[in-house]
Amino acid sequence: MMNKDRSEADRFTEICEPYAAMVYRHCLHMLKNHHDAQDAAQETMLRAFRSFSSYKGKGVATWLFRIAHNTCLDIVKSARYKRESATLDQMQDNGFTPVSGESTPEQVYERSAADDALWDAVMTLPQEQQTLLTLFYGEGMSYEELAKVTGMRQGTVKSRLNRAKVSLREKLNEAEL
Repeated sequence: MMNKDRSEADRFTEICEPYAAMVYRHCLHMLKNHHDAQDAAQETMLRAFRSFSSYKGKGVATWLFRIAHNTCLDIVKSARYKRESATLDQMQDNGFTPVSGESTPEQVYERSAADDALWDAVMTLPQEQQTLLTLFYGEGMSYEELAKVTGMRQGTVKSRLNRAKVSLREKLNEAEL
């Protein structure tokens, strides 16, 4: 029995470990707090491990993001949750907007200012729109994957993502960017 449990844990680690950073980034995006995101990512992996025996073997990223999304929603709904914003430095430390080493300081500054303005505009949108934009553009998820992660129909994902893009464009136009 011990050997079976060990091989199951090894298999889980092999399959899910490559997605740990993406799960953390999604949690950070939803919770806006480094410590809450770490807790949520850890809880996500624990929930995934507990339900690993029912995992069908397809779409690991989608399966993990769905668990992470639900875990974060549980945290947001809880009475003890207090929303705190993550700093841009924390976001960059955890995989957002990497800067090329070939850029000049002026280019880095301009790109950083544009990224800050874009991020600020995204953060003013409703949570659902933030999530859809981040997963679609930031994590490269397809409409099908987004539908599975969010529990929406694919057509609903397309229309809500389009609304999110329109809202973001309006925010950027208001800020004259």
